[in-house]
Amino acid sequence: MARRYYSSTAVATTLSASANNSTTSITVTALSGFPVSTPWTAIIDPDTASEEVVEVTNVSGTTLTVTRGVDGTSAVSHSAGAVFRHGVSGRDFDEANAHVNTTSGNPHSVTAADVGAVANSLVDAKGDLIAATADNTPARLAVGTNNYVLTAASGESTGLKYSNILTNLINLSPEERANVVASAATGTINIDVLTASVWFYTSDASANHTINFRGDSGTTLSSLLTVGDSISVMWLVTNGSTPYYPNVVQIDGSSVTPKWAGGTAPTAGNASSIDAYSFSIIKTAATPTYTVFGGQTKFA
Repeated sequence: MARRYYSSTAVATTLSASANNSTTSITVTALSGFPVSTPWTAIIDPDTASEEVVEVTNVSGTTLTVTRGVDGTSAVSHSAGAVFRHGVSGRDFDEANAHVNTTSGNPHSVTAADVGAVANSLVDAKGDLIAATADNTPARLAVGTNNYVLTAASGESTGLKYSNILTNLINLSPEERANVVASAATGTINIDVLTASVWFYTSDASANHTINFRGDSGTTLSSLLTVGDSISVMWLVTNGSTPYYPNVVQIDGSSVTPKWAGGTAPTAGNASSIDAYSFSIIKTAATPTYTVFGGQTKFA
């Protein structure tokens, strides 16, 4: 429904000419204090058998364009000198009451019919946010994954997205998360940096193995790093009497050749020890290209 306008200072006036029951243009003697904007409600011959409610849709001097017989009243003829006043009618009260009681309970459940309001139906779940896709265009931003943070993202439709805090690759606290796995190193081991930066396999390794650095099963490390970003990861492998080591290093499934501390790549693990392999990965180009620094330390 269109907004209607009201005034508390309108002075009752009269028709300056008669009006039959079909004319949509009437003239009055004055319009002191009446609403400046249209539409607004007027009552002709109030409190008489000829009372009629009209809606004024345009004003030109003292000539008014009106919609006749609104809000359940009938269009009837009126004589010159008939009382004409600004007022309210039943719809003003009924519409407000219907709005408040659209659904049970309080406050009112907002719907798309509520002009200028955001409808309740726009949000679907706890944690949803109202964002915007353009000027005067609200949109739902679904709640993100637990422990993700909201960041600005100009490439997204709402200009926002939820990202894992590791996406920024900034150490916000001295604490690091370790993933301790009661398994033996063998085959290809995916090091998911979105899970932890320290990976510790506690059972004796059973073969030389490949370690593959990635975000997680659905996220590449490349997508988490912009050029110039770096991340450090620790791989801890337990060895028994027969030692093994990571003889292949990959990022997102592609092999990389680390630059090793001391200038020599390890060719074996250390028996009856826990070998710690530290890796600092720097993204140097968008292709993607990386420089990886590695080190091996024996703990026994």
